[in-house]
Amino acid sequence: MATTTLMALEGQLANHSALPLRATLGSTMLYHGLSKLKPEGLEQTSQFFDSIGLKPARPLALATAWTETLAGALSLLGIGTRVAALSILATQAVAIAKVHASKGFDNLKGGYEFNLSLIAAALGLLLGGPGKLSVHQAVRPHPRWSLLRRERVSPLGRLALLLG
Repeated sequence: MATTTLMALEGQLANHSALPLRATLGSTMLYHGLSKLKPEGLEQTSQFFDSIGLKPARPLALATAWTETLAGALSLLGIGTRVAALSILATQAVAIAKVHASKGFDNLKGGYEFNLSLIAAALGLLLGGPGKLSVHQAVRPHPRWSLLRRERVSPLGRLALLLG
């Protein structure tokens, strides 16, 4: 009896394990994206991108800011989670390649330690999806089978399935 209860609890907890990952990754990316969207943040990011050879600096800074903001919001909500995860993987790969790799692992020395943590979290969401406590789960179609056909899936439901 105790083993059965423990296994049931373990299954329920596993269904919700993506929530802390989404909350942490989403809030981090949302914070960084919104700070870049402020006028002074966009100017600083543009200047920095220019200094490391990312051109055209301002459009790339703006694209990065919006990517981080939207990926953070989508991760927090748990809709389009896999698209958000791919976006985060791309931004962090560029950050490591262009800025942090030459400084080693140690975050205190400007290394890629923090970026690697963001990549790990994004990979977890890419592989595991948004979990049960998510907007995706709320709008996801739950088709019922009849004898001859499956019920129609709404456009919103199809979009939720596509974006994961």
